[in-house]
Amino acid sequence: MRLDAEIAGLRQRYDAARAEWTTLQTQITDVTTQRNRIAYRVITATKAEKWAKAPKAAPAVAAIADPTPVPGPVPGPVPGPGLPAATVDGTPEPKLSSLTVQNVLFALGGLLLIVAAAVFTAVAWAQVGVTGRAAILATATVAVLAVPPFAVRRGLTAAAETLAAVGLLMILLDGYAAWAVNFLDVRGQDPQLYAAAVCAATSVIAFGYGRLTRLPGPAISALTVAQPVFPLLALAADAGVTGWSLTMAGVTALNLAVVHARRYSPAGLGLVAYFCAFAAGIVATLIALVDLISAGTATEAATAGGLLVLVTALATTSAALAGNREAQTVTAGLLTAAVSVTAAAWALLLGAPSLSARIDQGTGVLRLAVVALVVAGLVAVIKPRLPQPVGRGPWVAALLTAAVPALGAAAAILIAAVNHVDAARPLFDAPLGLAVDEPDWTLMVATVAVLCAYAMLVKARQRTDLALTALAGVAVLAPAAFRLRWWTAVIFAMVVAAGAIALATRTRGTRRRPFRITLAALLAGYALLVSLGNPAVGAAACLTLTLLGAATAYFVRTEPGNTALGSAIAAVSLLAFPPAVWLALMAVDVSVTWQVRAELVVAVGFAVAARLTPWYRSPVLTVSLLLTTVVPVIALAGEDAVALYAAVALVLVAAALPPEVVRPASISATPGVPAATVSDGALSGGVLAAIVPLLVLLFATGRDLAVVLIEPYGALGSFWSGDVPAAVSARWSSIAALLIVAGAAAFAAVRLTSRAGLPDATSAGSSRSSVRANFRPALWAAVPVLAVVVPLVVAAVEAPWPAVPLAGLVVGLGGIVALALTGSAGWWGAVPGVVFSALAAAGLAGTTPVRGAMLTAFALVVVAGAVAGVSRRAEAARVGGWIAGSVAVVVCAYTSSQMVDLGAGSGPLSVLAAAAIAAALEFVLAARRPREAPAVAAVAHSAALIALLVAGTTGRAALIATLWAVVLGLRALRPGERAAVRFRYTVAAAVSVLAGWWLFLGSRDVTTVEIYTLPAAALALGAGWLARRGRPSLPSWSAYGPALAAGFLPTLALISGDGPEYLRRLLLGVAAVVVLLAGARARLQAPVVTGGVMLVLTALHELVQFWDLVPRWVPLAVGGLLLVGIATTMEQRRRDVLRLRNAVGRMS
Repeated sequence: MRLDAEIAGLRQRYDAARAEWTTLQTQITDVTTQRNRIAYRVITATKAEKWAKAPKAAPAVAAIADPTPVPGPVPGPVPGPGLPAATVDGTPEPKLSSLTVQNVLFALGGLLLIVAAAVFTAVAWAQVGVTGRAAILATATVAVLAVPPFAVRRGLTAAAETLAAVGLLMILLDGYAAWAVNFLDVRGQDPQLYAAAVCAATSVIAFGYGRLTRLPGPAISALTVAQPVFPLLALAADAGVTGWSLTMAGVTALNLAVVHARRYSPAGLGLVAYFCAFAAGIVATLIALVDLISAGTATEAATAGGLLVLVTALATTSAALAGNREAQTVTAGLLTAAVSVTAAAWALLLGAPSLSARIDQGTGVLRLAVVALVVAGLVAVIKPRLPQPVGRGPWVAALLTAAVPALGAAAAILIAAVNHVDAARPLFDAPLGLAVDEPDWTLMVATVAVLCAYAMLVKARQRTDLALTALAGVAVLAPAAFRLRWWTAVIFAMVVAAGAIALATRTRGTRRRPFRITLAALLAGYALLVSLGNPAVGAAACLTLTLLGAATAYFVRTEPGNTALGSAIAAVSLLAFPPAVWLALMAVDVSVTWQVRAELVVAVGFAVAARLTPWYRSPVLTVSLLLTTVVPVIALAGEDAVALYAAVALVLVAAALPPEVVRPASISATPGVPAATVSDGALSGGVLAAIVPLLVLLFATGRDLAVVLIEPYGALGSFWSGDVPAAVSARWSSIAALLIVAGAAAFAAVRLTSRAGLPDATSAGSSRSSVRANFRPALWAAVPVLAVVVPLVVAAVEAPWPAVPLAGLVVGLGGIVALALTGSAGWWGAVPGVVFSALAAAGLAGTTPVRGAMLTAFALVVVAGAVAGVSRRAEAARVGGWIAGSVAVVVCAYTSSQMVDLGAGSGPLSVLAAAAIAAALEFVLAARRPREAPAVAAVAHSAALIALLVAGTTGRAALIATLWAVVLGLRALRPGERAAVRFRYTVAAAVSVLAGWWLFLGSRDVTTVEIYTLPAAALALGAGWLARRGRPSLPSWSAYGPALAAGFLPTLALISGDGPEYLRRLLLGVAAVVVLLAGARARLQAPVVTGGVMLVLTALHELVQFWDLVPRWVPLAVGGLLLVGIATTMEQRRRDVLRLRNAVGRMS
């Protein structure tokens, strides 16, 4: 017996060792397979990379040895040492590891078993009796649960896990089956209690089974099945919202206990416990929040909040036991937030029937602020005693707690500001005795409490800004809290703004300065907005802001680091002064006109201050330019001439422009580097500031400027009607304003071109040169305005028509000629050129009602163009003069012919004569000034085309085309002309003759197409011959293709119709034969191919004409012969075709 026992023990050890050996062997096989797979991938990638980098050898040996391909299949690339198999068949598909296959099979097998069990329970259950059912399920469950221990002993861990999961699930199915058949009268129990008992029993069995088999899966199943136990009990007890929150808190505690038991390991059972605890905690928190929101009394709020605190306390305790600082930080913050929410809800509901009622009473923000203050105090005491970074969690929670009443306080401040602004209505007429009574004092106290809470939480260096913010809030809320008059808000806001500015100027460093400046700006803007309720209050506010800003800017002018701040404050103070003046005059009932005049005086004073002040010159200049821009706009409300204000504003802008200071390189800050031009910002600002006055000036003088620049175009509607337009008039105020603007433009030009900062001139000559250099830009700056003034003066004296348009035309032409004679004026000459052109164009348009006036105007244009053309200045000016003069000659010619009334065709022929004159001018210029001739030639050809278009009849058009052909022919005979130009003129003359011929035929009603096409073909043929004569390499298709198409295609289209056309078909065939023979003789490809194609098409056309006359057996015979011929002569035909192709290819 002892030996038998020893043998049994040895056998057990043998089985265990064998199971261990099997497990190790399986692991070794899996690891080896994985290693071989990775090694194969590495080797394959390395070989492919080497093959890609290796030079490719050309397969020359095999190609030279046997150039004839061998019939048969072409073998593909064969893997070898240089070519890996992966490059032949692609990358091999990675195989699944045995472990992966095993897991998949187990998962699928387990799923099938579970489904089978469920199907048996649901479907096949009714086929057996109660005893049989119980026996089958019990036997199946025991059998399944009995297998995993043996599988574990054999090393089959995965199989054991799968079967254990199936067996444990079958326990739940057993419970369901017992309920379904009312086994042992279980239906007499509460369903939720029974389900909770089944889950609890299954969880206990799973836990014990896991301890027995030492498998991790049953433990996970036990925890998972245990999750619904507490909720089922709560459902059975018909728990309320509070009970459910407590239930989910219990589930959270259960899961956290498992997490603690697993030593907070996030793997296996620990990971599942983490997830379940998180989910249960979230649900418990949400339920507690719902309970807290729906609470009707302070007691209910405290109960619901206590459960919320309980959940967060559980999380905090777990994090503390785990020793995780990050988790402790988060959970401590959540706990603080839960306590804050609970306290806030309790405070809001204390003594109130509901939360909404407390909010309606208006004390809710105050209570929340007190709660935030208490929480902030506790956190401020506790945070230093907590380890880092755990204390940051409660600190953040306290900040968020204070944010809620802070939002309420901010809303109260906004409401108070809006109420004060609304009380200051209507604008400039609000009653001074009106008081504001909302919001009340509680919100002011709440604001202070919130800021005190923040003061306890933030660092000491930030508490000054918090105190300043509190003062700002109190300044806005105090008038309403103490039922004061609306205008007292201006006083409070200005006082706090002054303090903020004082603190900003005394602040060292720039980190906290922007906040204080922003706060001061907001308060000042709010004060100014409220002060608009009464002119006197507004004037006082603006004047206070001016004095405060000026004093502050003066005191900080010499302090280092405060230059930018002083400049900004100075600018604000200056900006407040003009409104102060305006509102002060409004308060004493001064008219708007005098208010505008006062603003102009202020603008002049600012301009003087910008030149004389030793400090803050840039902001003073900026404000001066801004006010200068605004004055013309507000002048629209007065009774004075707005144009004069705009002109004076432009003078002030010109005076504000700095001279262009150019310093030598020797005084540069960097040796060897020239100093940059200073005052670029002032120059840009001056240019921008001039835009608005210019627009106002154009608006004010628009009607008068339209008299000389726009209204003359209205005369085009009565072109040559003979009706004399009425005289126009202009205002002298506009003339005076334009004269002032001319002076301003000249002054600005002188200042911008003065060279200050250079050594003084050492001679009188250099001084005179400097004066001339400054005079020229000043002249070109003033001349455009003066040019507009001249016709305006004529209109102002009410001179009869056409004095105004002729004055504008003479001034415009004179200016254009002056520009052409004096040469380029740089960018100064661009604006005068545009103005002179506009005057000239308007003058021309204004003379069109009467032919004599129009003839005079264009005669002046001819003279001006001739003067500009013969000048020795810029080539562009000469070309423009020739063009304008030539066009004016054409217009004069046509106008003269209509005035004299020489007959029906006099107009087109006179235009053609003018075109001939332009052509003669081009003839002369081509020899003397060849670069100017093309422009005149374009005018000449355009005039000839116009003459052709207005000819009236086709016969007269034929005459014009023929005469112009003569002109072109004479032009082609110019001595010394280049061959290419002569060729172009010759071709143009021929085309013109051809057009004349066509027009002549059209006038005679000639309908024969060939009479039109053959001359065109002959012309194209001659042009192609001349082209090939000069360029022998020109292809025959380019040279003769157009001619052949023009000669053949129209006739081919005609014979394709329904008419007989016997003669035309015969002549087409004869022409095709002639062209074919001529091309063959000359060995030209285009004639041969074209003639052959035409001949074949003609023959086919003839065949189609007689097809119906052919007997029916003929096509059959022809078809048979054709097939025999093709079969017997195929090779010969291929050779002949090749020979014909080579012969045609040798033709040029």
